[in-house]
Amino acid sequence: MPRYEFKDGKSNKFWEIELEGESFTTKWGRIGTAGQETTKDFDSRADAKREYEKLVAEKVKKGYVLVSAGGGDAPPPARTNPELEAAILASPDDVHAYQVYADWLQANGDLRGELVAIQVALAKDADVALQARQQEPLTGASSELFHGDLESLVGTGVQVTWRFGFFDTVRISLGYDDAEGADIEALVRAAVSHPSARFLRGLTIGMFDYEGENHYERVIKVLAKAGPKPTLRSLFIGDFEYPEETEISWANVGDIGKLWALYPDLEELTLQGAEIGLGKIAAPKLRSLTLRSGGLPVAALKSLISAELPSLERLEVWTGDENYGGDSTFRDVAPLLSGTNLPKLTHLGLVNCAYVGEVVAALPGAKIMSRIQSLDLSKGTLIDDQAAPFLSHGEAFASLASLDLSENLLSDEMTAKLGKVCAKVNAGEQRDDEDPDYRYVAVGE
Repeated sequence: MPRYEFKDGKSNKFWEIELEGESFTTKWGRIGTAGQETTKDFDSRADAKREYEKLVAEKVKKGYVLVSAGGGDAPPPARTNPELEAAILASPDDVHAYQVYADWLQANGDLRGELVAIQVALAKDADVALQARQQEPLTGASSELFHGDLESLVGTGVQVTWRFGFFDTVRISLGYDDAEGADIEALVRAAVSHPSARFLRGLTIGMFDYEGENHYERVIKVLAKAGPKPTLRSLFIGDFEYPEETEISWANVGDIGKLWALYPDLEELTLQGAEIGLGKIAAPKLRSLTLRSGGLPVAALKSLISAELPSLERLEVWTGDENYGGDSTFRDVAPLLSGTNLPKLTHLGLVNCAYVGEVVAALPGAKIMSRIQSLDLSKGTLIDDQAAPFLSHGEAFASLASLDLSENLLSDEMTAKLGKVCAKVNAGEQRDDEDPDYRYVAVGE
């Protein structure tokens, strides 16, 4: 049982705590006495562990010092060295900084030190023996120490990649059996707050609910409460296959506005689902933004247009159907075509768009087209007459290397003509124009 002691001029106390399954036992009293003992039971191991860690943190804050790690199934507290960690944060690709950190961890008896050292060595030489050695702590008795609440699902609903002893990327996407009874909040919390996540660079959240709808607001609240993660470079919320796993409009993303300040170096963001909210965007290093939806709220589009995105190179926006929340019009998206706030954009996708014909009509005079190299207008309602500007204003599309017009409503004759617009044109999988009075985008529900 881990034992903590507190000694000053007036006090000479001990406090012990042991976590076992869904409960923990505490002992406390004056040093030299048997003290008192109590046991608390919880509904789940995750709840018990959360309260266990909270109590330990409170005691340490009050001045209690760990004098014996003891037994039990609770992992020993992670060791930290703010100075060495700051050096890694300042230069995350500096292998030497990790090596110095590994030496310090090993000198202080932290098991992670050996894992860091092994993975640093593997970065220099893919030695088969070292590859086998790195699996011992990750799959053996100490697996929970390194994975936390993710441990029971690693390899099934949770995929983890490692880099120099820490999570590099985490993907949580639960199958039907794994999702039943799983605590998505605990899993996401572990993915960003566990000691192994100290230098996390990529997080992906997929399916976790097969009984109702996947409400990612739950995930966003956990991420916001977890606080800053300056190492995060890539975030994907809503990673699922539609309609195989769920319809795109049956998953609600929610508002991510509070996350911008927590991830100042974010470079890639993908949101997929309904009810996408962006808040006030502050992402100076964002290079790729993808918003996939059966119906994108106009408020999200306005957030995008009002934002300064100096590093954005790739933008893909699915405007969607008004029946599924896509309440924007061409007037709302038109400001994007000036490119004023997107100085580095080279790929533009206005996908699944009900007013794509108006977009095409505006493209020949759009300032942004002088630097767009790839254009994606797939999954919309484009018909032959609306595609005519591609043929009559060829000079406006001279910078294009690729054009995607797939899954629109074009005839075979027109797709053949459009094949000459640029070097690579995808005009396949056209849908039949069954009802000219009601044309709909490819992805709605």
